[in-house]
Amino acid sequence: MNSSVLILAIAGLFCFFAGAYLAATNDNRTTGIVLMSMGLLFQVVCLRQLKMNKTKDDGDAG
Repeated sequence: MNSSVLILAIAGLFCFFAGAYLAATNDNRTTGIVLMSMGLLFQVVCLRQLKMNKTKDDGDAG
């Protein structure tokens, strides 16, 4: 697991939780929804990177 995967995971969690807080407090509901969707996008990209690294590592041994 490289540093970009960790950065994507942390950014995804931070964006999602910040967006959930903003959407729940009704201060900036639209901004909160946008942040939550960006957080989910970061998580999808992170999972995609993990899957690509896993399939790449399977053929390296031997």
